[in-house]
Order: sequence, then C-alpha cells, then structure tokens
Amino acid sequence: MASGLSPFGMAIIVPAMDTIAASYRADFSAAQFVVSAYLFGLTVAQPVVGYFCDRFGRRPVMLGGFTLFVAASVLCAFSTTLSQLVVLRFIQAVGVSVGTVGSRAIVRDTYDPQSGAQALSFIAAAMGIAPVIAPILGGLLVVYGGQRAVFLLTAAIGVVVLARLINHLPETRTADTLQPKWREWMGSYKALFRSRAFMGYTLMFGFVQGSFFSFLAVGASVFATHFGLQAQSFGLLWGVLTITYVFGATLGGWANARFGMWPVLTVGVVATLLAGWLLPLLNALTDTSLAGVLIPLGLMMCASGAVTPNAIAGAVYEHPKIAGTSSGLSSALAIGVGGLFTVVSGFIYDGDFGPIALLVALATTLTALAWWLTHDARRARPPEQSTS
Repeated sequence: MASGLSPFGMAIIVPAMDTIAASYRADFSAAQFVVSAYLFGLTVAQPVVGYFCDRFGRRPVMLGGFTLFVAASVLCAFSTTLSQLVVLRFIQAVGVSVGTVGSRAIVRDTYDPQSGAQALSFIAAAMGIAPVIAPILGGLLVVYGGQRAVFLLTAAIGVVVLARLINHLPETRTADTLQPKWREWMGSYKALFRSRAFMGYTLMFGFVQGSFFSFLAVGASVFATHFGLQAQSFGLLWGVLTITYVFGATLGGWANARFGMWPVLTVGVVATLLAGWLLPLLNALTDTSLAGVLIPLGLMMCASGAVTPNAIAGAVYEHPKIAGTSSGLSSALAIGVGGLFTVVSGFIYDGDFGPIALLVALATTLTALAWWLTHDARRARPPEQSTS
C-alpha cells in the first residue's frame, strides 16, 4: 500500500486537470505544473529519503513521510491559488516518496536476494495496478465532488496507510546497515555511481520504463488518429495492457522462487527486446493496425513486469549495507531515464507512429545493453561476492 500510493497520487489528478485550470482561471499548460511538480518532488526527494532511511531507520522516515503526505493532501484540497497547489503537490510528492524507497529497503532487510525479488514482484504488481485504478476514481470524484474530493481521498488513503504503519511496521534496519553521516553519504553516492552492476540494474529499470513511457506519452493521440478511438477507449485498452504488466510481475515472482532471480531477469530482458522490435516490424508490415500495436505492446508489458522487480532487487542488494541510499538513488535515476523517453516521444511525434515504434525498440535495446553491463560486472566478480 505504501509503495502503490506514490503512482496513485500522481495518476488520480489527471482527470481533474481541466477542472483545475478552470477553477484557477489558468491555461491548461499552466495547470500541467501540478503534475510536473509532483514528478519533480519524487525525483529530488528519493535520494535524500534513502539517506535518511539508512541514517535514522526505516520506521521513523516512513511515518514522517506519510504524515507530511496527509497534511499536504488536505492543504491541496483547500489551496486558493494555482501557485499554492503546485508547491503543495511538490511537498505531497516529497512525503509519499518514502513509500517507494522505504519499502525496497525493508524488503532488503527482511529477505534474501532471491526471496526479495519475489517480494518486490508483488510490490511491482501493486504499483502497476495503482495508476490504472487512480484515473477511474479521479474521474468519478471530479464529476460528483470536484477537485477538492480528489485530494481529500488521497488524504484519507494516506491516513489508512499511516495507521497501518504505526500499528504493524517494526524497525527493520539491520545491524550491518551503515548509518552514514552527511559526508559519508556523498561517499556512498560515489561508490554507487562507480559500481557497474548497480548502474546496470538501475539503467535496466529506467530503460524498461522508457519502453512503455515512449508509447504512453502519445498513446491517446495514436489511438484517436489511426484507429478513431476516443480517450475512454484508450484508457480501457491501456488498463488491459497494464494488467499484462501485473501478470508478468506475478509470473516473474513465481518463476524467481523456482529458477532464481538472474535467469528470470535474463529471459525477461530477451522477451522485452524481441517484443520491442516486433512493434516497428508489424507497424511496417500492417500499416499501423490495432493488432500490430497491441500484440507487441502486450508482450512487452508482460516481459517488463518480470524485468522490473528483478532489476530493482539487483540495485538494492548490490550494496546491502546502504540499501536505503541505493534504493533512493536507483529510483530517482530510473524516473529520470524513463521520463526522458516521455519528453523525446512528445517531441518527435507528428502523427506518424513509425518513429514512436522505433523509439520503443531503442528503449528495449538499451535495456538489453544495461543487462550486458550488469552481466559483465557479475562475471568479473569473485563467486563469493555474488548477491543473486
């Protein structure tokens, strides 16, 4: 629940964007800062939150973050200007970022690498479901309660999560976890950036997100232009595609328990690469048919569901003594990489789906290259130092 609330809080506001622009008498482009501020808050906060998790423990950081999230959500509901709302959305994201970072560090504390990858598969499934449910709820709330109801719902869910954490979350930070001071934290950053395996896992996570972010950024326009489908139909089809991602994450968790993390990750990367290049191939052969788009995207999303939790687990377990710092930096870098593909997709799309299909294929190719970087680092490592 804690990890899923981060994408939920971002996606639930999307149906309210027109309402927000109208209520503050602002242009739609100005209202978009409500989303941008949230993404920016997640990106800049997660590395710092990771340090706090290692320095002060998982429990106090989780409780403090969700308290901040609840308070910011309530204030968002009663903000009087768009500028206030943008600032409060940034604070809201800073608070909820503890869910993503802290949950991964807690998994590292309580599971060995293989079991941890399985546990992270369920977390990835929850994070996949959240942005599908959120716009549906957001749309209903906007119709019947206005934008204020959207923020009050996020506050109410935050209260539920916070209450569960207070009553059921013990401190999980282990004795071997470093408790770095500020200068030592900067040294940890340098070590992580120099770690080929850590950067490989992190880039795998970022590029595999970029593969479907490339399509998501322009998906509604593609479906309307090429297939004559309205926004509601796109939302339904994207929901189905997201379910394939959840299925892949669940299947990957089952396979991890039987075959191990690295073999499942390898198969997932290969499947992602093949599906990614199937998209431009079918686009060229079928002249951008609906089946030619949905079939490779569905296969790619399913494979991505298996890749994501294993890449996250690899990044967190690569340097287990600084699991919080590793989780925060890895998540922030991955968000940045995935977000870059969103920007590029919007820039190159001019009504022709061909360049978007090639961008998706490029992202899956870079995912495979990141896998090779990790594989090369693992092969150079003494056997006793292997983490998975």
